[in-house]
Amino acid sequence: MSKCSIVIDLGFGDAGKGLTTDFLASQEPDKSLVVRFSGGHQVGHTVTTESLTHTFSNFGSGTLQGLPTYYSEHTTLFPPAILQEGRFLAAYNPVLYLHPLAMVTTIYDIAYNRAVEKQQQHGSCGLGFGATIARNAEEVCFFANDLQFPWVMQQRLNSINHYYKNKLLHQDPEVTAYYEKELRGYDEAFFVESCQQIQSFYSITTLSTFAQSFEHFIFEGSQGILLDTRHGFPPHTTWSATTSKNAMQLIKEHLGTTDVEIYYVTRCYQTRHGNGPMADTPAVHLQNHEKEANVTNEFQGEFRTQALAEHLLEYALQCDAVYHQDVEVTKNLMLTCLDQLPDFSVPELLKQLPVRFKNVYGSYGPSSKSIQEINAT
Repeated sequence: MSKCSIVIDLGFGDAGKGLTTDFLASQEPDKSLVVRFSGGHQVGHTVTTESLTHTFSNFGSGTLQGLPTYYSEHTTLFPPAILQEGRFLAAYNPVLYLHPLAMVTTIYDIAYNRAVEKQQQHGSCGLGFGATIARNAEEVCFFANDLQFPWVMQQRLNSINHYYKNKLLHQDPEVTAYYEKELRGYDEAFFVESCQQIQSFYSITTLSTFAQSFEHFIFEGSQGILLDTRHGFPPHTTWSATTSKNAMQLIKEHLGTTDVEIYYVTRCYQTRHGNGPMADTPAVHLQNHEKEANVTNEFQGEFRTQALAEHLLEYALQCDAVYHQDVEVTKNLMLTCLDQLPDFSVPELLKQLPVRFKNVYGSYGPSSKSIQEINAT
């Protein structure tokens, strides 16, 4: 029977989900599949090897280990970005499997997201993820399955263009002006061409197709529980379930295995990229962090760090426990960036947490080879 590993961030994101996924992918690279069950093309999961450091957005973080990636119906796709990243990773033969109902982001979603974010300043990364989810919830849909039919795809784009024109009637003139300005930098013909050219990278299928094909399913989460659409702190949340909720649902419906392990990931200090609250903890003085992948950008804002807040880790763990109450799961802890804060005490942290973990791992560098199992006693 297959086994499933779920990678979940306990904080506001950026804890090391790519690193952890790469670590798990290296265990059985010929028998594993990475499953994206939340978020979409807006993520940035960095993986470092001896020959390459790459931030994944459109392919799973097991790609450098040769693993294919499955995008579920809970995720979003942006074809031009798939094309660009797929070409960059061509030497690794990247492969995508897409659920027919995985949602497609368009240039109109991105333009609207950015125009509204300029006014709201909620901390969006400006890639149209939330706008795509909201549009589909209003049944103005564009799915991965539609990419196979050029005429259908054009009708989808026409409908979405009309949808946003109507929404702008109820927005301030500044939003409309910014939206129109953004669209002048986009080319619908290039978007359509990208949709056609990415066909060499993907197949449309459902997860149950692979139930007997792989021995290890690695569910790569997105962002963090403290950004969850239910458990985060509005308005600075994501439009996604970032707990194990979707992963557990997919496992029950399509894989039927009871061998489930969760790898809860946190840096050894608190982080937040963009606007929104953080726990009031002391400042941290980091070392070895010169190659930090998170940088300030126009929409998301600055990358902030503070000392770890144990009560927020406990809160996140309790939030996630709701979604696997009826299943016995094995829980592991992955503490990342321990080389950046050498005085951090792992035993002291574990004393503060109510969960007993099967294994505790720590990373002491940017690559999965730096991960060590920690004696928690």
